[in-house]
Amino acid sequence: MKARLTTILTIAACIFAGCESEDNFDRRGDWGGHGGGRDDKPTTQKFEVNRNWTLSYDGRETKRYDDGSLAEVDIITMKSTDKELYYIDVITENEMQSSFGGNEADYFNSLAQNLSSDVKNGDKTWSALLESGNSYVDFDRMRAGAWRAYAVGFESNGRLSGYYARLDFNIKEEVPTEEFNKWLGTWKIGGKDLEGNGVSYTIALSSSESNRAYWLRGWEGAKDPDGYDYEFEVEFDRVTGQIVFNSLYFETVKLDDGKDYEVCLNGNIKKGGEYLYINEDIAIAEGTLDGSDTERTATVTGCGVNVNFDNGTTFETVFRSMQMMYVPVDPAGDTYVFNESVPQFPLTMEWLSSSVKSDSAPAARSVARKARRFNPSRCATKVRRNRMMVSNE
Repeated sequence: MKARLTTILTIAACIFAGCESEDNFDRRGDWGGHGGGRDDKPTTQKFEVNRNWTLSYDGRETKRYDDGSLAEVDIITMKSTDKELYYIDVITENEMQSSFGGNEADYFNSLAQNLSSDVKNGDKTWSALLESGNSYVDFDRMRAGAWRAYAVGFESNGRLSGYYARLDFNIKEEVPTEEFNKWLGTWKIGGKDLEGNGVSYTIALSSSESNRAYWLRGWEGAKDPDGYDYEFEVEFDRVTGQIVFNSLYFETVKLDDGKDYEVCLNGNIKKGGEYLYINEDIAIAEGTLDGSDTERTATVTGCGVNVNFDNGTTFETVFRSMQMMYVPVDPAGDTYVFNESVPQFPLTMEWLSSSVKSDSAPAARSVARKARRFNPSRCATKVRRNRMMVSNE
């Protein structure tokens, strides 16, 4: 099997257990390379099933990589009795309907466009992307639900050949483990801000998918324009027992100045005496349990990241904090934050109760995480100044 890299914008290089270098990464995220849905151009190419191709879902396993790290992966296997070239991708049934209206031709063309962009940008070559004969691909652990796997035929120059194979399969939600359940409940989370003052929030962690992710509510007490809590997913790593906080986009809103802003959870870094934030899908921090079952506590520490600046220099650092922001759609606009004072890493978490009830109404807008923790280490490029963070150091 050839090594496969996921098509992504940027990736965090976590400095803790389970994070890997690009050289050792050989699996793709469960969104594959299909990307952004249909365009307005009609599809005229005809596609037909290649009867010489057979796809199968071979289940989930914990895989050890050359650097010693472990990760859960789902395996798609292809058996081929011809020498035609193909690319294997997976997509949820929901995304197939919402992004492509169930139209396979639109999906194949979107996939081809995204892969062509990778080749054009120099990130990949067609010889590295395409397979022939028997092969398999390890995908980052997939969500429970209905999925499709495709082998999409290509010519050596990247043109769609018109052949494909399809597999429909379902992944059942697992029974929660004891380690997963330890994170459920209401917690106090906090630390000291840049002035040395204590800042804390009461957050609730409820199950989003057993052994996979939690819904988190209460970070910074952030509310949407209708006064409801913003709620987002944090990942559970069953191999290490940690939780992972990722950057997120929630929605686009119009503020009092009449301009459009993206509501985001982003990570802050420091270079010299200046604070910057990274506005990309990237892993910000990890939480590790460090207390007993009766007196549960945890520590949240920042992940490492490489930043590539416009002048060509690269800066290696770690995230200092995470913060809810209004990021301007206009690149020349100013960034605003929900709270000027946020706790800096490391954060401490203290378990308060098993209850996750909230006095506020159910969250109006919930956003699933986008980033993948187990991704190749690449440079972040979407960096902006956070003028709202000022240190007396």
